[in-house]
Amino acid sequence: MSKRIRIFRRREQDDLLERSMRTCPGCRRDVHVFAAACRHCARQLDIAS
Repeated sequence: MSKRIRIFRRREQDDLLERSMRTCPGCRRDVHVFAAACRHCARQLDIAS
């Protein structure tokens, strides 16, 4: 068996999607952190800071 030289290392999976979502307090569904209103229940949301 030949040994392979690894030039590129595998990156750990980024949690960007998880970081850009939050839970709507009205319907408990995921919404974008900068959404002004929930697209599922139309509840007004405070924009995350």
